[in-house]
Amino acid sequence: MATPNRARRLANLLRRSANDKTAAAPPINEGAAWSAHGVAIKRSREASEAAQAIAAHVAKQRAAAEVLNDRVRTASARAQELAEGFGRVTDAFERPGLVALNAGLEGARLGELQGRSLLLVSDSVRDHAARGSESARELAATLTDVATDVGKLQSYIDQVRQGAQDASQEAARVAAAASEAERSIVELGSRLQEATGSDPETAKLVAQASEHAMALVSALGALGGKAPPRLILGALRPVLGPLARLLGEPSAVPSEEDEGAG
Repeated sequence: MATPNRARRLANLLRRSANDKTAAAPPINEGAAWSAHGVAIKRSREASEAAQAIAAHVAKQRAAAEVLNDRVRTASARAQELAEGFGRVTDAFERPGLVALNAGLEGARLGELQGRSLLLVSDSVRDHAARGSESARELAATLTDVATDVGKLQSYIDQVRQGAQDASQEAARVAAAASEAERSIVELGSRLQEATGSDPETAKLVAQASEHAMALVSALGALGGKAPPRLILGALRPVLGPLARLLGEPSAVPSEEDEGAG
């Protein structure tokens, strides 16, 4: 009678598993824990890589700003030099004007007949000298304005350089924080493995086995009392044998001879 009792106990166990809605729910969802662990590591690595990419991009921008700053500084110095040069040109135009003025005075002293030609030349030279001096002053003023604008541009570039430096430092801090977070998550995974005795691959396989087991329990529950236990056990024997051996209960699976004896 022992063998039929074992078959009956196994059938009752399967029947209770089919009817018990909480039997398929493990107390700790290791699969979900390991899945969250993997997602956390992936996100921390993505954050680290993104921070490094930002740092590299900012470094390129800083280099470009440095080149632009050098050129602006050169242009500012050149504009200042040109403004000073046109100031000297203005002085140079004033000298011929003074000479022409003296020539005009001399022409006036000589009188209308002898000094007329000298007066005409004096007036022409003074006119050209005045216009040249005025143009030189205008150009000098324009170059001074350009130098002022270039100086403002250089100040803006300095702000951009400082902002790029701050962004680079912040990106480096984010990358370091992401790397530290990844190390902490890896350490947490080691502790989770010690606590549960599982690993991501094992948890995945267990989750798959659990899904198949839940499907089996659902199917057995749908059978209910529609099929005799012997028919169910006969259909499940190829599965129950390996399952019982994996669970360390080889004696719980009746053979065909045992069922026949029962």
